[in-house]
Amino acid sequence: MRKTLLVTLVFLVLAGILLGACAPSAPVVILTATPTLDGTLRPYPSPTATHTPLPTDYVSPTPSPTVTPTPTPVYYEVLEGDDMFSIGWRFNVSPYQIMTANPTINPRAMGVGTSLLIPITPNPNPTETPMVELTPTATPVFSALPAPDCYPDALGGLWCFVLVENDQDEPVENLTGVVTLRYGEETRRESAILPLNLLPPGTSLPLIAYFQPPIPAAFTVSARVDFLLPVMPGNQRYLPVSMQDQLIKLGQDGQMATVSGWLTLAANQPATRYLWVNATAFDQDGHVVAVRRWDSPNQLSAGERIPFEVFLYSLGGPIDRVELLVEAQPVIEPQDEN
Repeated sequence: MRKTLLVTLVFLVLAGILLGACAPSAPVVILTATPTLDGTLRPYPSPTATHTPLPTDYVSPTPSPTVTPTPTPVYYEVLEGDDMFSIGWRFNVSPYQIMTANPTINPRAMGVGTSLLIPITPNPNPTETPMVELTPTATPVFSALPAPDCYPDALGGLWCFVLVENDQDEPVENLTGVVTLRYGEETRRESAILPLNLLPPGTSLPLIAYFQPPIPAAFTVSARVDFLLPVMPGNQRYLPVSMQDQLIKLGQDGQMATVSGWLTLAANQPATRYLWVNATAFDQDGHVVAVRRWDSPNQLSAGERIPFEVFLYSLGGPIDRVELLVEAQPVIEPQDEN
C-alpha cells in the first residue's frame, strides 16, 4: 500500500515537470524611446468643420484704415516785384485760380514773404489729367475770339496765342482764358493768361497757353475768356510811363527781331514796384508768331529815364511788325497801424 502511494506521488511529480516543459514561454518585451518629431502638429481635417464659440465679451478687431496718399501742397513765398500774374506765369496757372486758392490774401497788398498756396497737383506727366475747367464768368465782352495761333516747339509741346482786343471804353485787368484742344474723342484744356495785368482800351494782347507733349498730328483748337476784372475809375495802381525812341531791327530771314527804346516815368509819381514792356510780333497775315516780356531789373524814380531791349524769335512765319505795351505799378508803402 505504501509502495503504491509512493509510486503514485513520483508519477505525479514527473507529469508536472513534463507539462511545464511543454507550455509556451512568455515573450520578452524591450521598450525603446519614441523619437521626437520636428514640426508643428496639425489636426487631421474632418469632413465637417467644427466651430469654437467666442466668449461673450469678445470684441471684433477694427481693421486699420487704408491710407490714401495725398499730393503735397505747393506753396510759394512772394518775392520783391511779384504779383498774381508773374506767379501764375511761373506755375502755368491763371491769377484767378491763385486768388481763389488764397481768399484771405489781398492781391493788391502782398508783402515779400507772403505764403501762397498754388492750386496745382505735382504730377510727372501733367497731360494725363486734363485741367479742371472753371465755371465761365458771364462776359459778353470778348465773347468772340479769333482762332488761336498754335505752334509746336522743339520738345514736342504746343504754344497757342489768342489775340484779345479791348474795343471798350474802359480798361480791364487779370483777364484769363481757356484754350481747348480736341482730337478724335479726346479733349485737353489749358489755362491761358496775358503777359500783362492791364489791358487798356484800344489795345490788344495775346492770351498764352502751353500744351505739354505729346501733341497729336491732327487737332482742332478753340479759346474763350473765362475771367476778367473791370478797373475802377480813378484807380491809382498803375503808373503813367512813356516810351520813346523805339527801334525795331529784323533779321535777314525775319525770324528774329530786336526791339529797343527808352522809358520815362512821369514827374511827381512814386517809384515803380515793377516795370514791364511786352512785345508782340505778327506775321504779314496778322497772326501772332512771338511774344516776349522785358522786366526792368531796377526801380524807376519819377522823371528818371532808362533803356530797354527785347529779343523776339518767331515760332511761325517771318516777323512783319511788332506792337509794344508798357505797364508799371508803384511801390506799396506800409500802412501806419496807429
